[in-house]
Amino acid sequence: MERTKIEKRLLYVIFVFLLAPMVQQYLQVFHAGPLKGGFRDAGDSAFTLPKWFSGDYQYEATRYLNDRTGFRPDLVRMNNQLDYSLFGVCHSGWTEKGRHNNLYQRPYVNAWFGTDYVGDEIWHGRALRLKAIQDTLARLGKTLIIAYLPSKADYWPHDFPPKYDGLKRGITNSGTMRRLADSLGMAHQVDLNAWFVSMRGKMPDSLFTKQGIHWTLYGAILGGDSLVRYMEHVRGRSVQHPVWTKKEYTTRLRMGDADVAEELNLIAPIATERVTYPIIEDIPNDTSHKFDAVYIGDSYAHKMIEFGIVCKMNNQCEYWGYFDEMHDVNGHKFTYIKDYNWIEAVEKAECVVLAYTLFNFWQLGNGFIEQAYDHYYPNRPIH
Repeated sequence: MERTKIEKRLLYVIFVFLLAPMVQQYLQVFHAGPLKGGFRDAGDSAFTLPKWFSGDYQYEATRYLNDRTGFRPDLVRMNNQLDYSLFGVCHSGWTEKGRHNNLYQRPYVNAWFGTDYVGDEIWHGRALRLKAIQDTLARLGKTLIIAYLPSKADYWPHDFPPKYDGLKRGITNSGTMRRLADSLGMAHQVDLNAWFVSMRGKMPDSLFTKQGIHWTLYGAILGGDSLVRYMEHVRGRSVQHPVWTKKEYTTRLRMGDADVAEELNLIAPIATERVTYPIIEDIPNDTSHKFDAVYIGDSYAHKMIEFGIVCKMNNQCEYWGYFDEMHDVNGHKFTYIKDYNWIEAVEKAECVVLAYTLFNFWQLGNGFIEQAYDHYYPNRPIH
């Protein structure tokens, strides 16, 4: 008799467990936080006879219903947490778990080893064009700067996942660019990556985090402040810098400092880290003591320019993301490069900065170098 009661109770528990997702789906009894990263719920499917007979309707309807299953975000997080904690599996496209719970994205590791190398011929042509553009802009009274932005893979290569042990480092895109630029006598190369690597283990403030892939906000502010100081040196004048001597220390990461960990959609944080956030004191809005500059770069550059302090020391401050999107940071305007008179913007600026982390160096300029060369040297082949 007692056994029968236990079996019935277990049956009721199982029934409730199976019924709960349906109740949640239609009544939304509990609030479940959305999944982060590149998740997009599938849209509903419109019924048509051709789609029915091809099987497309059934496939789309299944995805739609699956994405709306009750408690799905929480169940995904539970599954991801078990896979990460027990097997070190990361349910996020490029992400891999390194030593000491340090997260990496595979393309950054590939760039460090040189497996994404695009070839000598491409770099030879690109370096020659860039040298010609730099010389032309110099004759126009402007400065073209190449900024080698830091990479987490260079900063912490000793924490790579064990599967990379024994893999030899080959020729890299950034190393080849630096070698060719030096041989051509190209001026104004700012190697923030080498500087950051030299500071590893010597600073009390975090330049990278285990949970992020970009440099920290502190690192972006430090790098941007140093880049502007280099611009002051080559342009022969000074601008007023924001004061950021006051700092907040916290374990609550923000401003993208845990961007990779958030995309894993776990229940528990992968690490506890103390991160530095400078408290920035703004400077007077005196445009006569600010630079006019254009920055062509990647997401590392974006964090340095718009979320750091670079824009505060610029009057004209345009970030051209991957030479595709134009963000007039201080003017709060946006357009696509294809719809923009970017040559006019270049010739208005004092400085043009190519700013890429080493992972993105294979696509340095994203077409700017080739298009600018064709503008200034039409029908002149590279030798």
